[in-house]
This record gives sequence, C-alpha cells and structure tokens, in this order.
Amino acid sequence: DVPAGAWYAEGVRYVYANGLMDGTSGTTFSPDIATSRAMIATILWRMAGSPVVNYLMDFTDVAPEAEYGEAIRWASSEGIAGGYGDKRFAPEDTITREQLAAMLWRYAGSPETVADLSGYADAASISEWARQAMAWCVEQGIIGGETTSTTLDPQGEVTRAQVAVMLQKFCQLER
Repeated sequence: DVPAGAWYAEGVRYVYANGLMDGTSGTTFSPDIATSRAMIATILWRMAGSPVVNYLMDFTDVAPEAEYGEAIRWASSEGIAGGYGDKRFAPEDTITREQLAAMLWRYAGSPETVADLSGYADAASISEWARQAMAWCVEQGIIGGETTSTTLDPQGEVTRAQVAVMLQKFCQLER
C-alpha cells in the first residue's frame, strides 16, 4: 500500500529500515491511518534506544504493562511528552501537528528559533505552548516544508505517511 512514486515512499522506507515504525501487518503500512500519541512516544523511545527509567508515571489511563507503557514513562520523565493536566495522557488520541512538533522539538533539546510564522494563514491558531516548537519545525523543514503551503494546520491530525516523512527529515538534521 506504498506505491513507489508516492510522496511519502522514501520516508516510509527510511522509518522501516531504521526500526522506527513497523507496518500494520506483514504487507501493509497503512499510510492514511491517523497516528496516536502513544505511537509517537514509542517511536521517540525507540530512537533513544528504548531506555528503561525509574520514574513514577502519574497517568491514570496508561497501564505500565501496556505495550507503550515504558515509552510513555520515558517520554514523560524526559519532558518530551506530557498529559492533559487531569492525570490523563490519552495514549489513543490522535496526535495533532502541533503536539508532534512539540515532542520533536523537546526531543531535540528545545532549541531556539528565529522562524517567523506570520506568513501562514493559520498561524494564530497555534496554541501558545506549541508556538516555539512549530516555529522550529518550520525553520528546520520538518513541517510546512512545501514552498507553496500557506497553512500549517496545527490542530490537524497526522497520518502515518506524514509521520514517516517528518521523522526522516528530523533524523537527517545536522544537530
């Protein structure tokens, strides 16, 4: 289900070859399926070498023994991912573009940015907590890298194809 000429084919090959994302079956990637918050935490945890941390996770909706439990424990302990403030992580919630940007930015160490987002028609809809992260991801070409794009869609959900391409760009940054 990943045609050779698809805009995301190279990204899918990259994340699969580097063990960052698996297929949804032995023969499918499911590029159009939305990505969950738990999936992103798990991918970043794998990128970090799947570390085990001694950290008391305070989320009422994440069982420590869940397949993503250790990944969320790690992401929370490192300040890469947080919950919604009501002791919920919402692991099955679809991740938004601004949430993904924030997680990548924090994983990269929360670097400073000088990017100006005022040229995007929907820049005002970026949540305040995600503004620096979105600006950095735009500056680095991870999000909004298309020269004809006039929107960032910060509240939009992210598909597996989009995640694959963004992860490839993120991993290939010179840091």
